[in-house]
Amino acid sequence: MSSASEPQTRGSRRAHAARTHGADPSWATSRPRPLVAVGVVATGLALAGAAASGERLLEVLVIVVAGLVVAVGWPRLVGSPTPVGSSLVLAFSTLTLGAALLARDTEPFLDQAPAAVAAGVIAMCLHPLVQASARSDLARGLAGTALGVVLIACGGVFASTVTDGTSPTVVAGISLAVAALVDLVTERPRSSAWMLPVGMVVGGAVGLLVHRLLSDDLAAWAALVGVIGAGAALSLRRATSTQPAIDTVPGGIAAGVASVLLVGPLLHLVSRLPIS
Repeated sequence: MSSASEPQTRGSRRAHAARTHGADPSWATSRPRPLVAVGVVATGLALAGAAASGERLLEVLVIVVAGLVVAVGWPRLVGSPTPVGSSLVLAFSTLTLGAALLARDTEPFLDQAPAAVAAGVIAMCLHPLVQASARSDLARGLAGTALGVVLIACGGVFASTVTDGTSPTVVAGISLAVAALVDLVTERPRSSAWMLPVGMVVGGAVGLLVHRLLSDDLAAWAALVGVIGAGAALSLRRATSTQPAIDTVPGGIAAGVASVLLVGPLLHLVSRLPIS
């Protein structure tokens, strides 16, 4: 006969699993999260500064450092059953991607990146074979690590555009940093419903202003970068806001950094649209 302390029904087993592994609903209360904002601001401004310098090596270095920050904090944020092993896989993916980005200094900048991402996926699949504890909750562990690999790969796409003083990366980095500061004001119980629209409006306005100051011109693409970048980044931050580890230093900063890296593919797309 099963112990009385063990869940006896399917519903109770699901509830027990949610309490043990899932997000705690009490953590969903809207409140300012300075650690997350620090991650966004630091990463956004670092990317903008590296792109403005025109030094591709510096830009790749910022992407790699951001990826390593995600590698440390992301497995803990999503509740990976083997955070250390998952961190090692994500760190390997980051370093491999950095080497692939440095292998090309002309278009196509991402020529070697798919091979680097594939290497990360292979490492992710091999991880449960070499660490027995990773097999105890295989689906959850692989899901969290796979999402981390995707976010790191998204960050690598920031290196797909030519870096100069007015590049889309400069506009995106500053817009994301300012929009994250708006979170500190709007992420409260009475104003959280306005976080997304306010953040997107502020991101678009900052994008226009930054491009105006740098090039003495107004461009529709700069507003688009700010709007969709701020919206996508905030969406990821809100999706991770119910995780208990969001208020720890590794988890909070990783959530902020990851929200910036997520914007890479969107920036790549907008930079190639026929708009001015």
